[in-house]
Amino acid sequence: MRQLSAKDELTFLHSYRVTKIALSFASFLKLADEETRELQFGALIHDIGKLHVPAHILTKKGKLLEEEFAEIKKHPLFGIHILQHYHVSPEISHIVLYHHEQWDGKGYPHKKRGENIPFFARLVALADSLEAMTGIRPYRAPLTWEDAYKEIRKGAGTQFDPRLTTSFLLWMENHVIPIEQNTETIIQTIPSIS
Repeated sequence: MRQLSAKDELTFLHSYRVTKIALSFASFLKLADEETRELQFGALIHDIGKLHVPAHILTKKGKLLEEEFAEIKKHPLFGIHILQHYHVSPEISHIVLYHHEQWDGKGYPHKKRGENIPFFARLVALADSLEAMTGIRPYRAPLTWEDAYKEIRKGAGTQFDPRLTTSFLLWMENHVIPIEQNTETIIQTIPSIS
């Protein structure tokens, strides 16, 4: 994770915040401890494939060109390539590979749909989208928690698992995850891949 922080601090902070959201939601769902540990690690490294995306694309301040976005869309495949050198569970690999798949089959990289998308990947997709909407970005102001709530509700049944989204919206009604700014402090709390 230090490599990701060095290359693109915003992606690193995003991954950390996605993990906080996912863990809070997992607690709301009362997931088992072992499931929560797998979810934590998978959420933390879900964007690890961005290590292979050119830095000028990751840090671009304006709108991405079509070919730049095509490069970004490769990061789940890059992530799986990185993970093949480590001993990680299928659940963690599924998060990295499938967190951009959509319920209606219009996601990437494999156009999986519905319950063919592994559960943890569907969960992280919600956390990932919420953070992307409400997190700090150089090219736009963050949405409010309320506006993000409305956007996620709109995506139920198309972008997101409708049943899981219902639970996520219930969780959102009672939670706000603050943005962490101190990268060095965050890095010290993160376990390494072994």
